Amino acid sequence: MNAKILVVGQGLAGTVLAWEFERAGLPVEIVDAGHRLSASRVGAGIINPVTGRRMVKSWKVDTLLPAARACYRAIEQELQVPLWQELRVRRYFVDDDERQIAERKTASGELAGYVDGIDGDSVWIEQAGRVDAGRLIAVARARWQAAGVLREERADGARQNGDYRLVIDCSGALGDVARQFPFVPWRYSKGECLTVAAAGLTEGVVLNRRHWIVPVGPSRAKLGATHVPAGRDTTLTIEARRELEASAAAMQVPIEAVVAQEAGVRSYLPDKRPVAGRHPLDPRLGVFNGFGAKGSLFAPALARQWVRHLLDGAAFDPEVDVKRWFRPA
Repeated sequence: MNAKILVVGQGLAGTVLAWEFERAGLPVEIVDAGHRLSASRVGAGIINPVTGRRMVKSWKVDTLLPAARACYRAIEQELQVPLWQELRVRRYFVDDDERQIAERKTASGELAGYVDGIDGDSVWIEQAGRVDAGRLIAVARARWQAAGVLREERADGARQNGDYRLVIDCSGALGDVARQFPFVPWRYSKGECLTVAAAGLTEGVVLNRRHWIVPVGPSRAKLGATHVPAGRDTTLTIEARRELEASAAAMQVPIEAVVAQEAGVRSYLPDKRPVAGRHPLDPRLGVFNGFGAKGSLFAPALARQWVRHLLDGAAFDPEVDVKRWFRPA
């Protein structure tokens, strides 16, 4: 039997998982068909510790955020390319209800350490960050291809191309995971983003009002993302472009030009938790998937769970273990 672990899919999740395996001395191969339709390619890689209309802390952010920051900085140092950026978020209130929620939670200390006061029509959120997922994936891919670690082919055919110790599906919404794990209630969402030319933005500051806009270079920003529940296609739409342009206008950001429009499909679960672990009926098949829009935050710590499981036999967190969805016949 081949002692290597096969990682299927080299989006952000697969990249982080394979990197953690390499760092732990676990032999790994990767198979991936490319990123033309992947959600990792489209997203901005933003980690926002306080999200949603009701301003709640992201799940386990107190432990997940330090793990993510340490992981991306370590990869950045290893690959010798800039990947991680510390950010602040200026969250504009959509209505008075949002203001009242922010005021109440700020006064109670519920968001201590993450909220730095209310400023007129907005609240400032601290300890946000951004990983340049596109650059990370591209640089890691080139390195692994040169080393013969990554094969570029259709991921769903890879399981027949060797007798691996373990195959872990990281293919997001685009691969074969729904057939391999049919008991998991997969959900999907289409998202579109714009890359725009826009002046006047402040480096290191994300503006957010239903959508976000983040500087990504001189006079360049990413604006997104839309959310179409159950959307599985990647057709670019004028409706999404208009929706995002309207959000920029509401944040008083004049767009000089739309440089690019992209679409991707996210996979997620009804409880908004990702899935990791071994198939309950086939322990040589694993999964690392369902990250939704928070893969940048979730992936590093959950990749370490896979490492601890393989090295020490540690159990997965019950809140993410894929077995939480399994009901024996």
